[in-house]
Amino acid sequence: MDSLCNDSKPEPTPLPTPSSAFCPHEAGAYYLAAVSTVGTFKMFAKDFNPPVYTYGITTVRFELNPDTGKWIWFDGEKNLSPRKNQDGWRLGSRKLHDTREGAEAELQREMVKNGDRVTKVHDLPDDMTALKKIRSAHHPDRNPDADCDLYQAVVEKLDRMRMATQ
Repeated sequence: MDSLCNDSKPEPTPLPTPSSAFCPHEAGAYYLAAVSTVGTFKMFAKDFNPPVYTYGITTVRFELNPDTGKWIWFDGEKNLSPRKNQDGWRLGSRKLHDTREGAEAELQREMVKNGDRVTKVHDLPDDMTALKKIRSAHHPDRNPDADCDLYQAVVEKLDRMRMATQ
């Protein structure tokens, strides 16, 4: 009787192989490096300024769409599914990184290309007063043990926020 019950169970569907379909790794989170511009220059202005770049890392956690069986991530506007190319997985036009270090390395390359001085990507708040507190705590002239990279990142973020409000 038990053997009949076991035989009547449907066969479990095999999971897609990692090469053919996207399947999230055990750690769960993926990372996207985001580079965008805040200020842009005017074509015929006499004193034009180069664009100001902002850098950030977005944490991506995929969910399985029960209707299609595909892994999706909602970016705030639309659902995105990862697609495979030669050098790994992409989400839209951006490379999907397995580790935060990979995303930071991509941002480092972009910073060097754009001529920015920040040497480390920091998760900084969007609050002006909180940023000023971090800046004063890490001021190199007042604190010899200060994190100069963090100070520089805060100064640049404050500059970008001031430009965005003008």
